[in-house]
Amino acid sequence: MLENLKSLSQKKKLSLINKDTKIIVFKSRANDNSLRKIVEKFDIIIDGSDNFKTKLLLNKFSILFKKKFISGAISRYDGHLFNFDFKSKKGPCLKCFYQSVPSDEIFNCESEGILGTTASIIGNFQANEAIKFIVGIKNNLNSHILILDLLNLKFRKVFFKKRKNCICA
Repeated sequence: MLENLKSLSQKKKLSLINKDTKIIVFKSRANDNSLRKIVEKFDIIIDGSDNFKTKLLLNKFSILFKKKFISGAISRYDGHLFNFDFKSKKGPCLKCFYQSVPSDEIFNCESEGILGTTASIIGNFQANEAIKFIVGIKNNLNSHILILDLLNLKFRKVFFKKRKNCICA
């Protein structure tokens, strides 16, 4: 059963590209307990999950452990990119933006579809934000969302504030 995990397949492919890269595969489903243990171990959490429950759990534990949290979301030609640094208590979190939990039944990859190029662009932007954090570049998306409409080639950077009754307050 574990041989079929996407993460193991990706590890094999990435190891062929660079044998010196250390890749850790977590063989458990994303849930409260497993994500708590994973997030605690790392400085930067980059979210490429495909459901809001996992995104919000990563947000919660990134806040708890004061981590850098970079989250991306895609659907067809549209992409969203968030960047949060929870060492500072000044900025908002993902829950401040999604004030109620969006329905995975309405927003899901199976019904909406995804475009590989959209996923690639959002993933590259996430990696770019992580690199800027690692090398100390302060010009980042903190407290903003980057909204990409790749069908019409429109990009918007929108500021949003911390909500008073949010888990990050």
